[in-house]
Amino acid sequence: MNIALHFEGEKLFAETEISFDENVPELSFILNSGLEISGVSCDEKSAEPTIETVYEPLFCAEVKKYSVKCGSDFGRVKICYSGKISGWHNIITDDIIELNRYGVWLPCEMSCEAERFLTVSGCEDYFLVKGEFDGSLWHYSAGEWDMNIIIYRKSKLQTVSGKYISIYYADNSLNEAADFSKNIFEDVLDYYTKELFRKEYSGGHMEMACLYPALTSGGAYKRDGLIVCISPGTDEKEAVGVNAHEMAHTWCSGADVGSWEDWLNETTAEWSMLLYCLDRNKTEIFDAMIAEHMEKSPGFPPIKTADGSRPEGVHTKGTVLFYKLYKTFGAETIKSAIRIFVGLEAKTTEKLLAEMRAQGLSESAGVLEKGLAQK
Repeated sequence: MNIALHFEGEKLFAETEISFDENVPELSFILNSGLEISGVSCDEKSAEPTIETVYEPLFCAEVKKYSVKCGSDFGRVKICYSGKISGWHNIITDDIIELNRYGVWLPCEMSCEAERFLTVSGCEDYFLVKGEFDGSLWHYSAGEWDMNIIIYRKSKLQTVSGKYISIYYADNSLNEAADFSKNIFEDVLDYYTKELFRKEYSGGHMEMACLYPALTSGGAYKRDGLIVCISPGTDEKEAVGVNAHEMAHTWCSGADVGSWEDWLNETTAEWSMLLYCLDRNKTEIFDAMIAEHMEKSPGFPPIKTADGSRPEGVHTKGTVLFYKLYKTFGAETIKSAIRIFVGLEAKTTEKLLAEMRAQGLSESAGVLEKGLAQK
C-alpha cells in the first residue's frame, strides 16, 4: 500500500494505492466521514464510489462505508481524499500530527485483504515514529489497529532514550519529565518481569510518543512497541499511570475489547499498576488513584450487560471490584487473580472464575461473580 500524504492547516490530503494478490470484482471499505473522496480509479480506469451507509463504529469516529465497482475485475485501486480528521487522539498541527485507527484516516475493514506495509511520501521534513526512512520515503508496517501515523517536525523533535525505551516529544518544557519517565518505565518493567508476572519481556525496544502541546488531554493507549500519551508525566503519579498501566497491557490483554469482557483487560492492567505502587512504597499514589475510582464508580452501570455490549466505565467499575477483593483477601489474592488471567488461553470471565475456583480461590471468585452485576 502506497500513500502520499500532505497537510495544509488542519486538513489531510491523501492518495492511497492498494494492490491485491488476485483481481477482485468489487471493493468495500470505511473511511472517516469528514474525509471527502475526490477520485477513485481501478487499474487506471475511473470509478464512482457508492456510499452504502453511515455509522459510528465502537471507539471510532463516524464513518461512511463505500463500495467500488468498475464493470470488470481489478487488481489495483487508487483512492484520493482530503478533509479534516476527527476521532479520539487524532490531531493535525504544524509540528505534531497523529492519525490512528480511531480516526479511520486510511481505508479500513476492506472486503479484500491487502498488505498494510505503507510507503509514505510527502513527509520528508518529519520524523515518523516506528517508521524507517530511506532518504526520500518513509516505510511503516501497519496492522488493522496499528495504523498509527505519528510524526514530528524534525526541527522540533526531542528524544530521551534508555535501554528499553525512547521517548519522543516536541516541547522543551518536558525535558525533565521525559528523563524521569524513562526511569519509571525501567523500574516498572523490572517489577513486572521479576515480581508480578515473572515472565521475560520480549516486546523489544518501546517507543513513547508524547503529543503535548498539540493535545492537552485524552489519556493514553498502547500498541505493539508503542505507548501514545499526552505527556510522559508532569509528576510522579502521572508518570506511574502512563508507564505502569500501559505496559501492563503487554500481559493484561486478550479479552474482547468490544464487550463487557473488556473489564478483564482494563482491571488487571490497572491493578498491576496499583500493585507496583504498593510494592514500591508509593502508597500516596495508590490511595489517590483508588479514591478517584471510588468517586466515579457510582455513576457507571454494572460491568456485565444483558446483551454483551461494553458499558461505560468498565475500567473504573472493575478496579473498584478488585479493591473490594483486596480489602477482604489482600494483595496476594489480587496477584493470583491477575496471573491466572494472564495464563488463560480463552480470556473470558467464565474461564477466570473457573480457574480461580480450581486453584482454591472459590470465595474470591464468588465476590467477583456477584460484583459483576452490582451498580
